[in-house]
Amino acid sequence: VILVYHRFSDEEPKSTSTSPDLFRQHLEFFKNNGYQVLPLKKVIEGLRVKQDLPDKCVSLTADDGFLSFYTEAFPLLVHYQFPMSVFVSTESIDKKYDLMMSWDQLREMSPLVDVFNHSVKHLHLINQNTKVLEDEISLAQDRISKELGINDKFFAYPYGEFDDATYLFLKSSSYTAFGQQSGVASQEGDLLNLPRFSMSGSYAKMDSFSLKVQTVHMPIKQYSPKNLIISDDFRPLLKLVFSRPLSSYERNNFSCFVSGQDKADLIWEAYQSVSVKSKAPLLIGRSRYNCTMPYKDKGRYYWFSKMWLRL
Repeated sequence: VILVYHRFSDEEPKSTSTSPDLFRQHLEFFKNNGYQVLPLKKVIEGLRVKQDLPDKCVSLTADDGFLSFYTEAFPLLVHYQFPMSVFVSTESIDKKYDLMMSWDQLREMSPLVDVFNHSVKHLHLINQNTKVLEDEISLAQDRISKELGINDKFFAYPYGEFDDATYLFLKSSSYTAFGQQSGVASQEGDLLNLPRFSMSGSYAKMDSFSLKVQTVHMPIKQYSPKNLIISDDFRPLLKLVFSRPLSSYERNNFSCFVSGQDKADLIWEAYQSVSVKSKAPLLIGRSRYNCTMPYKDKGRYYWFSKMWLRL
């Protein structure tokens, strides 16, 4: 399980903030419940070579590079000696915005905190011309390499959004990329769109947090479409093909929820394939289908999420 945070604050905006005290409770939970907090690089190396990772392991990430990471989160990471990764947009650092960390602060947090690419200007990487798209990724990578000597090609999509051009450029440039849809990173997953559970706002509360760090990768070998953008049918059809036949119990308890709506309609094809469709049109902006199914251990769930973008 990979978690993503943004700001560490009790102030507004609540939707992208996590209380520092709540973050401390998250770290205390890992310590008290036998979790291994692994550097993101180690997790990705394991996934690439199909190495089994510990059942109780998590990796912590934060997007944007807000100053509160340095002032609030980093002292807690030092106390617990847990590693974390931060994805930064380089222009805000170079322009020395008050709310953002500096290169010196990022250097100071090494080696406990790794720093990776979150673009130059944090643009929506949808329908950009080729030069803008490639510069947003490559120039940020160059700045991080020059300032910090970090050359790992890890990229977090701004807003979790991408189109075919963005995806294919990252693929051709040998990046690993991270989205903002929920779910469990796995050996079968797409290394150009790895899921991360949001830990901002209400999602960071301990009941939600403890449920999600115990989730299991949904046994899916294929899903379509991979693209996020919907332009014709605003009730998009998601097809899931499972890696094994589901039991009757699993099939009967499999469900998908739609952002701002109730459960989605399910159309089963035997026990190894299902099509998912919202009951009503998705609203403009980002939406998700979140699918869950009970795992064999009580209180644990398989989880899969698909993000959609209606422009």
